[in-house]
Amino acid sequence: MPVFTVPGSLIAGLIALSVLPGELIRYRCGGGQIIEAHYGSLSDQSLAFVRLRLPDGRRLTLPQVASASGARYSADHAVTWWSKGSSGFLQERGKNGRWRITLDACDAQSSARSDSSAGSFKR
Repeated sequence: MPVFTVPGSLIAGLIALSVLPGELIRYRCGGGQIIEAHYGSLSDQSLAFVRLRLPDGRRLTLPQVASASGARYSADHAVTWWSKGSSGFLQERGKNGRWRITLDACDAQSSARSDSSAGSFKR
């Protein structure tokens, strides 16, 4: 049976990694729907992400991906949250494979810096 070893520095780096909670922003979208967006990152800044609570009760965690302008968070090419300044919108891929905007004209209503531990990111 093969034996694999892992360098101690790699293990130490993984253990030291933690989640840094960021801002919690509530957005009011067209039609009065509310999206809660809790932004965060890993302690080594290798990954930024957003936890969304959508009006239909779904909770999504989306990693930040490349964007020419503003911030774009997307996972598995099915859902994308775009934000720029104090506004944003949500796109979802339909059954036909085309993107459609499902929540638009979302404007920040409140913002708070999260001072809690990484536990605030639990479902």
